[in-house]
Amino acid sequence: GAILSYIMCAAMNRSLADVLIGGFGESAGAEMEEVTGEATKITAHDAAGMLSSAQSVVIVPGYGMAVAKAQHAIADIMRALRGAGKSVRFAIHPVAGRMPGHMNVLLAEAHVPYKEVY
Repeated sequence: GAILSYIMCAAMNRSLADVLIGGFGESAGAEMEEVTGEATKITAHDAAGMLSSAQSVVIVPGYGMAVAKAQHAIADIMRALRGAGKSVRFAIHPVAGRMPGHMNVLLAEAHVPYKEVY
């Protein structure tokens, strides 16, 4: 794990200490890109309706799941959707979270089958 963490840090041009301690998203002197488009506000009830009408769901967990310690709630949602006959998969960016493999470990802790994590 340590070797992979070092390789990923080198690929991101960040030090291991910076990844572990903080400084995420900071970039000195970088230009801000203008945000275009519209955001649509939805409620939890709206989200539940969308999930219940979907046949296939891809969950993309990120650092917010780790901070909220929501991996067990996400696993419960996965089980409920599967119980209703839905296809549920997880898509994880290799460096999501504080270090490589962070999301994978949290989902494994919540007993999400590894074969469903992409």
